[in-house]
Amino acid sequence: MNFGNENFSEKIKYQLSSLSHSNRLPHAIIVAGGNRDSRQNVAEFLCKYAVCSGENKPCFTCKNCVKAESHSHPDITVVKGSDDTKAKIYNKKIIDNIIRDTAIIPNEADSKVFLFYDVDEKLPVISQNALLKTLEEPPSGVIFVMTCKDASLMLDTIISRSTLINIPNDEVFLENGVALSEEIALSLLDVNEYTLLKATYKLNKRDIFLETMPPLRMIIRDTLVLLSGGKPVTQSEAPKKLQRKLTREKTLSLLDTIEKAQRMAKGNGNINLLSTWLCTELRRITWQK
Repeated sequence: MNFGNENFSEKIKYQLSSLSHSNRLPHAIIVAGGNRDSRQNVAEFLCKYAVCSGENKPCFTCKNCVKAESHSHPDITVVKGSDDTKAKIYNKKIIDNIIRDTAIIPNEADSKVFLFYDVDEKLPVISQNALLKTLEEPPSGVIFVMTCKDASLMLDTIISRSTLINIPNDEVFLENGVALSEEIALSLLDVNEYTLLKATYKLNKRDIFLETMPPLRMIIRDTLVLLSGGKPVTQSEAPKKLQRKLTREKTLSLLDTIEKAQRMAKGNGNINLLSTWLCTELRRITWQK
């Protein structure tokens, strides 16, 4: 691969270089982690590579690269979300239209590229399932490039049919979210269920809920790491205390529940009902025999 002046880390260059076989990309690529700009830069680089007509791809100088750079290439579709929702999700109607479009041959390049941004937030389960058959039996010359902050929020069936590019995560958790996540995690150790109820009651606004789930998930992940004999990432003391209470199976169940709650919070459901559900599930998993 020709990286030109692209400011990618050596790790990203290695991952990208391993993608190309006979100057062709896999039919589905998920770019995950990092920040939004870094994900977008990698995704747009892959789009250029896919349509490039030069020898050392992407050459950055052929007409296809030039059009890709100016976001005007007819064979690169940046999929737009629905205007019917504030989140501008990729609803099933949009996916059905994309699937029909895959049957049309490219205009100028050898490949057609469909670029989806933020699929962990904007591609609901019904749309992921609608896309699944096309990912299983992709039309020749069609490439899907998707970006997301957290690939684990996608269906396993989508992940397994895609090639994953992981960008090192430079996310900084918000202070309030970190504090509340610590409170919730430690409340799992208290035999008095009111302690957990009081902590999760503070998740009464969607933005607070969404700020709290990532650091809470990190605490539970570190608990799993400790139970497996590894070294934790966070500075929190909660994982060290939780590992004395939790089994590996319970920790995995807690992770699944937190990830599910995070997905649900990004929808339009009642956040107070979701907080109550989360409290019940966390308590049930932690204290079940």
